Formats: sequence, C-alpha cells, structure tokens
Amino acid sequence: MMDKLQVEQDSNPDEFDKILAMIENPVRRSIIKRLSQEPSYPLQLSKELGLGQQLVAKHLDALEDTGLVESSMAPSPTGPNRKEYLLKKSISLTVDFAPNLFSARLTSISSNLQDLETTKQASALLEKIEKITRLTERKNKISSIGRFLSDIDKRLHDLEEERVGLLHIRNLAMSEAAKLVRESGQSTDSRRVMYHILDSHSKDVADISESVNLREETVRNLLSEIEKSVSGL
Repeated sequence: MMDKLQVEQDSNPDEFDKILAMIENPVRRSIIKRLSQEPSYPLQLSKELGLGQQLVAKHLDALEDTGLVESSMAPSPTGPNRKEYLLKKSISLTVDFAPNLFSARLTSISSNLQDLETTKQASALLEKIEKITRLTERKNKISSIGRFLSDIDKRLHDLEEERVGLLHIRNLAMSEAAKLVRESGQSTDSRRVMYHILDSHSKDVADISESVNLREETVRNLLSEIEKSVSGL
C-alpha cells in the first residue's frame, strides 16, 4: 500500500480554543515557528528571538502544558546536559468568517505514513520525495528538495485560491438562503435551527441542541414545525 498523508478533522471545541489561545500570542508564534525548523533550548531561543530568558521560559512552559511542545534533556557541547524543546504536534487551524459564513476547524496531520490514503497525484509526489531521499550526495539532495518544496508550495497556493473562490460562491448561496429564512415568518429559534441545518447538512437533534443551546425536546418540536412549512430542508 502506498504511503500517504493522513488528515483528521478534530471537532473538539475545547482543544480548538486551547490551541487558539496559545497561538494568539506573537511570542509563542515566534517560538513555534523556530521549533518548526529544528529543536532548540531556551538560551538559544532567547538569543535568536531577542527576548529575555525568563519570558521565553514562561512561554515554553505554557506551550508544553498545552501539549504543543515537549522537552527532554540533551547533551551540551560545552557543559552539563540542557533542556531541549521540540514541536510535538502537527496541525492546521482554519477559521473562515463573513456575513452568512462561519467555519472553524482543527485538523491533525499525522506523521505516520503507513496508514494513509492519497489521490494518485499525491501518491506520485510521495514517490518523488522518496526518490530524492535516496540520493547519496548531500548537495544534490538539498537542491532537489528545494525545487520539490517550490512545486508543492505552488500547488498549495493554487488550491488556496480555488478554496477562496469556492467560499465566495458558497457565501452567495448562503446569503440567498438566509434571505429566504428571514422572510419565512419563522420564530427566532426556528430560524437558528434552520441556519444550523443549512450549515451542517444535519438534522441530528443532539447536535442542534448543543449548537443553538436549546433543549432537545424543544428542537424536536421546532423541527416538526419547520418540516411542515419548508419542504426539502
């Protein structure tokens, strides 16, 4: 089976909020960016980022408590062992909002390439990087990886442009739907339920109850009223 990259959507709002709270701080984002390159230790991070050691240590502790980074003792070339930090999680955090649009997603990107599924295009790219990793000359390998990364980033840019276009088109459709919902004569709670159904494509009572903060019995009654007046929703 071809190795592939696994992407899993995490619907845990607590985890989303926890990570969002961590990365809202520009110092912690700088630390995460640096650790994304390679592991480092507090004194080195302090020097590179131009920040005080105590401040860096404080943010590293917060990041470690959240599980975004982890530490271990590593040998030092000039003295006793020192605590080294490395980035632990691989995630994508996406928030989209506009009139008639709100979406927040936490996506975990697995580094275990043994269980993954991909498209033919992605499989071909994986085969290409595998060939590059088998090159023996370091200089050729680095330059080949550089060209490969440029190609990948171009593809990601094209996908993001397409995604933005799709979001715009979706927003146009949702704007029209929202207008019809507002003109439907339904109560405020009924309209909130209708918006949830349009956004999530689900009539699961428990999900609606949690999303709009209404009792499940109330949601069932509202759904019954909506189904009588709106066909196909």
